[in-house]
Amino acid sequence: MAAKTGIEWTDATWNPVRGCSRVSEGCRNCYAEKVAYRFSGPGQPYEGLVRINAAGERKPEWNGQVQLVEKHLLDPLKWKEPRRIFVNSMSDLFHENIPDEWIDKIFAVMALSPQHTFQVLTKRPERMRKYLSAPETRERIRREAWEIAAYKAPGVGQTWTDPRLREP
Repeated sequence: MAAKTGIEWTDATWNPVRGCSRVSEGCRNCYAEKVAYRFSGPGQPYEGLVRINAAGERKPEWNGQVQLVEKHLLDPLKWKEPRRIFVNSMSDLFHENIPDEWIDKIFAVMALSPQHTFQVLTKRPERMRKYLSAPETRERIRREAWEIAAYKAPGVGQTWTDPRLREP
């Protein structure tokens, strides 16, 4: 995604998921919603993620749909220089329509990229707490990290320093 950004508190953005929905009053002036609207026409990256009225006109508002963007999932593994990375600046990682399996993949990529500092912001802290505190979460992330290192990004596993990520 963006190897550089104008956001002063981060160095890069990584958007492996697109789409969201309003969850609080704080979402009223969502910049991501406006960007998604601009790029939601046919064939554009946010197509199908904004509301469409009865006349078929797009509206600058999320429709609650989300998409995993597989082609950007491994981006942080390609960035060798340490960065502060804002995760999902165009979504909320803990949106109710994002399955735990997608979150597992994203956390696995973060685990495989110890040179970076990942910044995850959410307006859904209850789901984040439930996900992170579930006893099986760590094992699912570890297995996903192993799959990524072994099959999708060969060579990454050779640099692991955390023994919890090693082969099952």
